Amino acid sequence: MHCPGQSWRAPAQANAGVPCESVFATIDNVLEVVRIDDEPVSVRIGGHEFVCEEETGCVTAPKGFLRDFLLSEIPEDICIKPVEKIEGNCIHVKNEVTLYQFRDGSATTAVEEMFRRKFWDGETGLSPYIAALRQAIAEKEATEKDFQDDGDYIFLHYEITISEDLGIQEAILFVDAAIERIQKRADQLVSRRRDRLLDIFDRGSFEDDLRCALDGNKPVALILADIDHFKWVNDTFGHLVGDEVLCAIAKVFSSRGDGRNRVEYRYGGEELALILTGGDAGEATELAESIRAEVEQLRLKAQPELKVTISMGVSDAACAGRDSAELVKHADAALYSAKNEGRNRVRPSR
Repeated sequence: MHCPGQSWRAPAQANAGVPCESVFATIDNVLEVVRIDDEPVSVRIGGHEFVCEEETGCVTAPKGFLRDFLLSEIPEDICIKPVEKIEGNCIHVKNEVTLYQFRDGSATTAVEEMFRRKFWDGETGLSPYIAALRQAIAEKEATEKDFQDDGDYIFLHYEITISEDLGIQEAILFVDAAIERIQKRADQLVSRRRDRLLDIFDRGSFEDDLRCALDGNKPVALILADIDHFKWVNDTFGHLVGDEVLCAIAKVFSSRGDGRNRVEYRYGGEELALILTGGDAGEATELAESIRAEVEQLRLKAQPELKVTISMGVSDAACAGRDSAELVKHADAALYSAKNEGRNRVRPSR
């Protein structure tokens, strides 16, 4: 519950000039903008008056009063902050959002997040969570507009675009759902775990990240890799050398990752994976080939004469119908083909 004091005030007195009213009517309700010298001072909805913030032109109004209006009916010089309810000087808010007029095929919704370090009680530190939240905003196709951190307070502003002229209450539901997806993804990101030996993300992180990537609209590609003759390496040279092989190859994968659009994982014992968000099978195949070639040139400190290679399979969402199990199945089949054809090669899904 927020109590911002003057967000809910008595109607402004029209004593600075003669007010005029712009009227926007719907079947069940009327929205009246009261202006003084052409400047909006308040909005009347259903017999109630809501004051415009002087600098921003924003009107704070309960959602129940906005049920009969479309986004296109919001006046151009006004924005609306929908809230759950207003009780005296206290405003009950689910999400801090501001709605703007729908025009030229879209409407912008501004979202504000505010955190204070001394009151943060999350399971992880606030700074890691904020980093995850900012990444989630980018992944979910919102747009970060402003970020401020003064050491005590953190303010994060981002925008969500609405591409249909929805009713205001429908728009609120749309935005609330988008915010929920962003927050859920931030929780997933901050909960990702790294494999202790390889220092790349583990299988559980892989599964969460792949599902999330496929939930969006961007192209998604997957690389699965298996170290050739790894059991023979362990049996012949011992597990310490096997660990060195794993770590050396994991570093090659890490050198190609960026933590966002290209992320590397330990998929299984000697299997590694890399998810490309925004990339197709062609781009993933080129990337996999560069990794394969670099791995072939590796020389280990413990066994310089040992030559290690990997086989790799590639698939993308276009061939898997954006289904995570199908995407893995296609990549695994391509990996099997690479192994069956002689190893040390990359094969795309067919």
